[in-house]
Parts: sequence; C-alpha cells; structure tokens
Amino acid sequence: MPHLEAVNTAPLRYDAWSAANAHCCSRYQILAEAEPDTLCRLLNLFAMQYLIPQQVNVLQQEGMLMINIEADGMTWHRAQVIGKKMRNLINVCTVELEPISDLHVLSEPVSLAVG
Repeated sequence: MPHLEAVNTAPLRYDAWSAANAHCCSRYQILAEAEPDTLCRLLNLFAMQYLIPQQVNVLQQEGMLMINIEADGMTWHRAQVIGKKMRNLINVCTVELEPISDLHVLSEPVSLAVG
C-alpha cells in the first residue's frame, strides 16, 4: 500500500492578481466623447483600486476628449483590466494601453478596443 505522501500533486496555477507580481508603469491613451462626467468616471476606476495616476493630460477638441493617463503601482494584468473597464464606459470610443517602464511585461502596445 503506497504512503499518502507519494501522491503527486498538480503544480499551482499562475495567480495573475497576486500582489507579489512585478509592477509596471502604464500609459492609457483614451478617446472619448466630451461629456461633463467622462473624466471623473475614468479616474474613479483608479480610485477604486486605491491608485493615484502620476500624470493626467486632457485636450478637448471638436466634441471629443483626448486623454492620456500614466499610472504605476499595479501589475500588467491589473492595468489591462482597468483598460477594459474604461472601454465599457458609454462615452469612451477607444483605449490604447502601453507599458512605459516594464518589469517582465509585454513590450508592444495593446489595443483594448476600437469603437
């Protein structure tokens, strides 16, 4: 009869939400309709994660907002999730996400949505 310790266990799967994962600085380039609450809704996605963006630039032109947000203190996975949530906002047309200074992350920009 084999000992219980002889049973092989499967390796643990990767935990994308672990706080121990490498953090990166990310840049979001957002094109959205110029509505009074658009910027607040975008920045609230960071506030809900207890994050404060390092830089926010907004330009209003022809009824559209061109927004650049730089934030760090999060993993690449979390940055992508925030980008997808941005895309789900009704006034947002496009979201582009790219790492600025990366630690074990993708080197090319990721287009999360083109509406």
